[in-house]
Order: sequence, then structure tokens, then C-alpha cells
Amino acid sequence: MKNALGKIIIFIYFGSVLLASPLATYTLNASNNNPKLKEALEIKFTAIQKNHEDVMFFFLEPKKSPDYKILLLKKDSKELSYHNKKTTFSFLLFALKSGSVKVDFDFTIKTASDKAVAQVYEGSRDNVKWIETDNTKIKINPLVLNVEKLAWHVDLVGNFKLTSTIDKTDIDAYESTNIKYHLIGVGYDDIDIDFIKKPKGVKLFCDKTQHNTKTTKDGYKIDMEYNYALIHTKSFNVEEKEIKCYSPKTDTYYTLKTKPYTINVSKLGTQTLIDKEDFPKKKEPFKHLKDFFIYVLIFTAGYLSAYFMPTNTKKRKERLEDIKSAKNAKELLFILMHNYQNHNLDNFNKELENIVYAKADKSMFLGIKKKILTKLN
Repeated sequence: MKNALGKIIIFIYFGSVLLASPLATYTLNASNNNPKLKEALEIKFTAIQKNHEDVMFFFLEPKKSPDYKILLLKKDSKELSYHNKKTTFSFLLFALKSGSVKVDFDFTIKTASDKAVAQVYEGSRDNVKWIETDNTKIKINPLVLNVEKLAWHVDLVGNFKLTSTIDKTDIDAYESTNIKYHLIGVGYDDIDIDFIKKPKGVKLFCDKTQHNTKTTKDGYKIDMEYNYALIHTKSFNVEEKEIKCYSPKTDTYYTLKTKPYTINVSKLGTQTLIDKEDFPKKKEPFKHLKDFFIYVLIFTAGYLSAYFMPTNTKKRKERLEDIKSAKNAKELLFILMHNYQNHNLDNFNKELENIVYAKADKSMFLGIKKKILTKLN
């Protein structure tokens, strides 16, 4: 049984290389033959069928090169009349070096008879038909661009806008303030910018979110957010920073400036750092009576330990009580950074910072605490 849904087109290759072709006429051009470095260019290639004896297919592939970045925007094919096809290829190109840049393409024309094309509509998925084509490779002259070097180094090429927001400027020690930078515009997409010059002594975390990157004839349409978390024990300033840019559209150099911020940091005691939301108090009957017996037990245990334990061991145990009493990652981090700075615990500090500031799994807290006690015992 014939099944139209099972049509598969496969081309058989019979090729040759020609310097010119009687099969089709074609044109190749750029929106600007004298662009600036990293300026967005639209490259268009149009082929029109000249020999009208057979069905014709056009294929164009740009050759790769470190001198430019190129990608297909769209391919549009139209049947102007019977056996008269017109195909237009549109590419987006960025020149990555100054001087003369040659852009090469592989152009192939494939022709097939009406009978060969009709055979595709015969058979089912288990009976695949092939279109036998005569393939002709056409050698076309490369597109030559005269690329101009920019007057000075820039961070961005295109038309961009930058805004920023901050959640708070008054924080507690070891609490983070979060600054969000929003970059939108159209241009070259290879962006490597630090919007914050790291203040001395500040711990800084950065995360990039790409909302939308779409290709257009004017370049990449870019919508990106850069989120920074900054942590310190003392007040500090986030300085203004200049982002140098060039606009090919207006042929002008311009500067985007980040907004400066002053962050006021308040010092805290250990009790303030306890995360009450993560460890809410439980209502228990006979709590006061229970606490009384616990205190008696602790006193008795302490007395007996002092009586039987050697002095050095007693001091070491007393020294670790603050770690044992830590109720969450934030409190333990505070204790380690103030009381155990010379005990080579940096790896544990980073793990705790990830829980407190980077939203890592809080269930890791007890395991980290146990490892610290094991190392210090």
C-alpha cells in the first residue's frame, strides 16, 4: 500500500567543478564592503534558474574561517514559473580582523527530471525512493571586505543600554547585598565584561542570565542580566565603572557608566546570626522541668569530666563547645571566621558560604559540622 506520509528525499551525488555555469545566474553582495571590526553585516546570495529543462535545487555553504563569524539568517525559495526557481540566502557576518577579509562559499546546483521527482511519491516507509540528481559545483569568487580597525579598544560593538538595581544598601555583617545589571541592545554577542570592580576584602559571587538572544540583519538582539552578591564585615563602596562602546549604526563611540553604591555594614553578635526561621522554637509540655534536669545533667557531667579528664583534653573540649552549639550554617560560619581563623578551615568556610548565600542544600550543614569537629579533635 502506498503511503504518502512515508516520503523521504535522498540525493545521489554526480558532481563536477565548473568556473562558470549555464544553469543559473547568481549575485553575491554585502550590506557594507568597508565595515568596522565586529560590525554586523548582511550578506545576500541570490540564484535564479537559467536552464529550464529540469527541476533545480540550490545549496550554498559558507566556508569556516577565524577571520569572520557567519551564520544563516534565512533561505527563501520561490517558483517564478515552471522550472524557473529563485532562491535567496541571507547571512549575518561579523569580521573579526582588520584589513582585507575574504569570505568564501561552496555553491552547488542539483538538477533532477520531473520523472525522478515524481518517483518520490511512490512507495511507503519501507520502500524509500531516491531522487537521482546531477550535481554541479560552481566556483564563485569570494566576497572581499576591507575591514577598518576601531580607533580604540571597546567592550561592546552595537547599540546598548545598561541599567542597574540594588536590593538594599544597609546590611548586617556576613549578609549579602545584591546588585542586578540589565544589558539590552543589538550588536556583537561575544560579551566578556565585569560590571563591578571588586572592592578590597569583599566576597563576590556573579551569575549571568540570558533572557533572549535573537539573530537579525543588524546583529544579535541581546537581553541579559548579571546578578552580583557582595558580602563583607565592614562598610564598602561599589565604584562607578565605564563600559566603552562603538555604534556602527551612528559611527560614534560612546560610554555606558555603572551606578556607584555605598554599602553600610553593621556588626553583629553571635546571637543575632541565629536563623530563627529555619530553626523555629517548638512548644513542649513540661519544658521548664525538662530544662531543669538537663541543666543538672550538664553540671554533673561537667563536674565529673573536670575530675577525671586531663587538663589539655578538657581545654580542647571546652574550645569546641561553640561549634557544637551552632544551630545553623550562618552561625557556624561566624564562629569559624572569628574563633578558628588559624586552623586551615577555608574549605569548610566555602561550603558554609554556599549554604548561606548561594542557596546550597541546607541538609549538608550537619555533615560539615561533623567533619570540622573530627578535624579539630
